[in-house]
Amino acid sequence: MDLEKINDTIMANEFLIETTFQLEKDFLNIGVNFDIKKPVQDYKQLFSFASTLVNTLNEQDPKRVLNLLYRIDLPEEKVQSEMQISALTFSELLAELIVKRELQKVIMKNYYSNPENQ
Repeated sequence: MDLEKINDTIMANEFLIETTFQLEKDFLNIGVNFDIKKPVQDYKQLFSFASTLVNTLNEQDPKRVLNLLYRIDLPEEKVQSEMQISALTFSELLAELIVKRELQKVIMKNYYSNPENQ
């Protein structure tokens, strides 16, 4: 799944509900409530909420952040390499990478659940 397709999907607000659900599910699996106000209007709102939550989580229990990265299959090396080239804060970047990874999972699930792609 290329980054351009993910960015296009974000710009079009596609799969917003599914991505929010996936985030809720994966955060809950590490014992954190992803309790965002619904309806979520756009990915900017999702990024903002995730950034605040990741920042709080990183300050209180950094091991849970690592557990989340492992659970959603986001390699620490990817985070470290992106930190080298990003102007975002650590929490903002991490939230962006997490949301994009979750969106990627939703897109792949949608693609493979379509009988035409079998």
